[in-house]
Amino acid sequence: MVGGSAGGVEAAISLVAGLPADLPASVLLTLHIGRGARSNLPRILTRSGRLAAEHVVDGRPLQPGRIMVAPPDRHLLVVDGRVRLSAGPTINRQRPAVDPMFASAARWAGPGVVAVVLSGTLDDGAVGAALVARAGGRVIVQDPAEAAFSSMPRAARAAVPDALTLPVRAIGPTAAELLGDVRRSLHPAKELDITASMPEHDDVAFLSPDESRLTRLACPECGGSLAEIDLDTVFYFRCHVGHQYSPQTLEAAQRVNAEAKLWSATAALEEHAVLARHLAARPSSEQEQSGEYRHAADESTRTAQMLTSHLRDRQPLEVDQDGVV
Repeated sequence: MVGGSAGGVEAAISLVAGLPADLPASVLLTLHIGRGARSNLPRILTRSGRLAAEHVVDGRPLQPGRIMVAPPDRHLLVVDGRVRLSAGPTINRQRPAVDPMFASAARWAGPGVVAVVLSGTLDDGAVGAALVARAGGRVIVQDPAEAAFSSMPRAARAAVPDALTLPVRAIGPTAAELLGDVRRSLHPAKELDITASMPEHDDVAFLSPDESRLTRLACPECGGSLAEIDLDTVFYFRCHVGHQYSPQTLEAAQRVNAEAKLWSATAALEEHAVLARHLAARPSSEQEQSGEYRHAADESTRTAQMLTSHLRDRQPLEVDQDGVV
């Protein structure tokens, strides 16, 4: 399984070039793609290596030696040996997202999973990587020093301290070697004990409700209460309808929401100033009342100008851009 975001297309091309034609496993790939985008990624990857690539068809069995790519606006999941597409809640503000793909594959295949995190901003993939490691699978991250955007690999490495860190050209051969070792030594996860504590496939974590705690934070997307869930090496937040955020992504989403609210407040102050000046100019207004209106208008104008100046001077926020691939 391979996940990435900004800079991930170039990294994925290099990775698949190193995969052998007789790879004994399916390659599942999720890159952040805009909801209305057209993706040519399967065609690009097919030209770049020895394996054929295609967009996922819901319900199709996993096929060794095939690259199966998440289409725009659908999560790619693994359920009982088949790939499934989900229009469920966004994870880390993305659909498709890396975390649900990693988590669902870990639930089904456990030690048979090799998860790869490529270039990208923020921290999608870190929770999923921790769940793969928790289920006995292996995690590889692109060397942050060579990644176009190092945040995703760094977050995954922090969540899985014993993850392999490799240049992207070495990831394909290493993943193939690990998968060969798995086939020789391990049974399918469904024959092991790890599935007993895991929820249904559209849940990301292998945790029961009593292993999380409610916070005073609200979901940036639906306003529902967020619960904080701790996986020892990484933690994340999830609302009751299923929106989920790793820490960096939640902080970025809250910053975006805070800025939007500040602009709304600026607009409200300017509207109030216009109304107050209009009332002050009305012939029917008493002199004392007109003065109060003008004073209120001046106060709102000054505050609006202060907010506008602050917002325009803010440093740009690093956010995950929806790429057109």
